[in-house]
Amino acid sequence: MMAARRGRSFMMPANRHACPDGTAILGLTELPAKLASGELYKLFHKLDSVEAARNMVAERPSLPAHSIDATVVTPLEKQVCEPQVIAVFAQPEQVMWLCMSASYYTGHRFDFHASGYNAQCVETTLIPYTSGEPNISFGCYGCRASSDISDDLMFMGIPIGYMPTVVKGLKELGTKAIPQSRAKIYLPPL
Repeated sequence: MMAARRGRSFMMPANRHACPDGTAILGLTELPAKLASGELYKLFHKLDSVEAARNMVAERPSLPAHSIDATVVTPLEKQVCEPQVIAVFAQPEQVMWLCMSASYYTGHRFDFHASGYNAQCVETTLIPYTSGEPNISFGCYGCRASSDISDDLMFMGIPIGYMPTVVKGLKELGTKAIPQSRAKIYLPPL
């Protein structure tokens, strides 16, 4: 996803992914034993105990091993195939407007799932892919430690089927709500 932010498109089989956890979560490979056991999470001091790490691994969703051959990463303006999930990197206020635009016509409240673990693979990609619902993420150790993503960004995964609603709702919000909010119309004069 980091390369797509810079305009690059490519197909990523398992050996092109940086994270062995992510390849297993996305169904490209088996989960390595040291990750499944929780040992590596404890070793890197990401969780208090091996038991806590095992619990985190057990609670997170994943696709069946070897059910996916590769993932495709591409910027929207250069898409090489029909996307299934749009990954948005944005500031919290921008993600708020995307959430509001996704529910503009229904008032639906989303049940977001985020933990700070496995952010790009689980929270931004897999949950929207399998649930058909948008999801937000704060990022994870891996995506922040292996990229230049600034600490003021968060993420949102939007299933492609939601995009017409998001775009239409965002245009409506842009006519009044967004400009008024950014103008701080309810802030008392100093």
